[in-house]
Amino acid sequence: MQVADIVSLVANVGFPVTLCFILIKYVLQTVGDKLGKIETSLQALSEEVQRLDAILDEDRSPSGSPVIKETRKL
Repeated sequence: MQVADIVSLVANVGFPVTLCFILIKYVLQTVGDKLGKIETSLQALSEEVQRLDAILDEDRSPSGSPVIKETRKL
């Protein structure tokens, strides 16, 4: 947003309304960035849970009780 655009907004709608527009733009951009990071983290977490579930399924004995072959630190 250029200075001329801000001056035009202040002249047309007033300072409080212009300030609200600027703050809304900032908040939406910030929240959008954070939601993108959260989405990436959730996707990685989901993949890790699926990987661990597959490992557990492989380690199950024929009787249905889990057998732990090794312990891993996460």
